[in-house]
Amino acid sequence: MPKQFGIVLIICLVSTWQSHAQSKGGTAGSKDQKIATTITENTSSKKTKAGVSKKSSSGRGAGTNKRSEGEIVEKKESLFSFRLVGRKFAQGELLFLSIRPIPDIFSKLDRVRVAWDGQELPVSKKEGVFYVFIPVSPEFSKSSGILEITEKNLFRRSESKKYEIPISKTPFATTKVSHLTMDKQYTSTSLPEETMAFIRECSEAKTKAFQTKTDLQISSDFDYPVSNPVLNSPFYKRRIYNKEKGKPHGGADFKGGIGEPIRAINDGTVILARPMHYEGNFTVIDHGSEIYSLYMHQSELSVKSGDRVKKGDLIGKIGSTGMSTGPHLHLGLRVHGTMLDPLSAIQVGLFREKKVPSR
Repeated sequence: MPKQFGIVLIICLVSTWQSHAQSKGGTAGSKDQKIATTITENTSSKKTKAGVSKKSSSGRGAGTNKRSEGEIVEKKESLFSFRLVGRKFAQGELLFLSIRPIPDIFSKLDRVRVAWDGQELPVSKKEGVFYVFIPVSPEFSKSSGILEITEKNLFRRSESKKYEIPISKTPFATTKVSHLTMDKQYTSTSLPEETMAFIRECSEAKTKAFQTKTDLQISSDFDYPVSNPVLNSPFYKRRIYNKEKGKPHGGADFKGGIGEPIRAINDGTVILARPMHYEGNFTVIDHGSEIYSLYMHQSELSVKSGDRVKKGDLIGKIGSTGMSTGPHLHLGLRVHGTMLDPLSAIQVGLFREKKVPSR
């Protein structure tokens, strides 16, 4: 492995955390399987040969606000320590990195840069800690990714250091939906010009919204958007409509009746709230640092673009508008342009780091 920009440190992780939050539901309106098991933590800790403290906890659940500790990698360098946490280190998951320099050098840090597999990511700074949200694409094809931290004042002998983080494959489901027939306006390749114009308008609105870039607006863990989370269809499930293979499911579907409340999963600013062709009544919340939550198929919108919302605020009501076969909420999570499983943010404690005593 090349030693460009400094030492390459290999961190070997054994993925012991297995996700049990799987559903047999196909699309909204199909038979549901409730995932409401309280998370039980079974935490173990061990040191790798590289001196990295790695913890894993097993658990499952989508029906409570309890969170698993997930998988944690901790590393202590001479001038800083870092903590990398995720529900699991796998395809389609969100990882959360916190870097804590010793207080003596904090004022000397010009610019901390973090890259994941060669892509530089936004870095947020709050109360002496640097935070980075790392998306692991559902199409990530390698067995590991390279985490690189760069800042000349963090390392004594070089400007940066690389850490290899093993990434496991996720067994995404595929389901045939032969008994459901979608409206031709959502499956046909030949549509009236009026419909095509509206689709183009919707696409432009989304493109503009996702160009929004703000500072990190959150400082606490994500919550469920509905009071009784029952998963209809999991993330990246590939479904077949009208005997045609569809795209992988870009979010997680929650069962609900028309008119039931939908709440913001974290603090942020509404950057889109309007009717769309495929998404129906659609809301996008910007949480800062290029992190967005998406809420589709609503019967009513309770917010407008520009509104500031807090975690738990009412933003809309469950419906079946747009490309939908029954009442439900499609929740999406977009991080740095990559769609991830929103449960990977909700089902793990991200901000539960204990402060390290000052030297």
